Amino acid sequence: MKYLYISVIFILTSCASTPANYSVDYVSPNLIPIDNEKIVDSDFDDVWDDLVGDLSKTFYVINNIDKQSRLLNVSFRITDGISNYVDCGVSDKKFSLASKELNSKYKVADSSSYFYEADVQTNVPNTIYYEVFRLPSLEGRANIYVAPSDNGTKVSVNSRYTWIFRGEYDTYLYMPLYNSHNRQNQVGRRQITDIVEPLAFNTNQIGGEPSDVQCVSTGKFENEILNLLNS
Repeated sequence: MKYLYISVIFILTSCASTPANYSVDYVSPNLIPIDNEKIVDSDFDDVWDDLVGDLSKTFYVINNIDKQSRLLNVSFRITDGISNYVDCGVSDKKFSLASKELNSKYKVADSSSYFYEADVQTNVPNTIYYEVFRLPSLEGRANIYVAPSDNGTKVSVNSRYTWIFRGEYDTYLYMPLYNSHNRQNQVGRRQITDIVEPLAFNTNQIGGEPSDVQCVSTGKFENEILNLLNS
């Protein structure tokens, strides 16, 4: 009976995957009010002409110019340095499996990668886990309103941001018998097919839900436009 008991224990333990430890700590951004309006001590026509000329020298795309309506519309799209324009908080993800620790702390707005265990394990006693590659992009569009005022010309910038997430992943297999971690998809990364709705928000507004990712403008887009009035 003693030997039978030992054999049963061996069978039970050898049929269980090695569990991974995974934790997430997310710190949401603070909404810092952005001063998106400026009074310029010059007449409307001069301010308008100078602003249009200066905007044409930036990487922002001028979509619409309507002097009669006193409105300009510019936009941009980027995949690098997104956190310069929007703050989506910081995520700290910790992953450990056997003796391997794979931790990742990153600005959520930017590209990054992290590891987590697969929801379904089909290769017992081995453990399946993923390396996820986050590949976000950002679209920004600003309405610039230029109008005469009592003290000169007033210029206001109101922006609309759309933070878009897509991702890819590699699959890994941890084999406790050999204490090895092997990448499974040798051809290339696989795309994450779950649809993540774009996160949209305006200047001086928080985008997203408290239970999920939230984003706010850093003011860079608005300030770069207003700073052209000083040049």
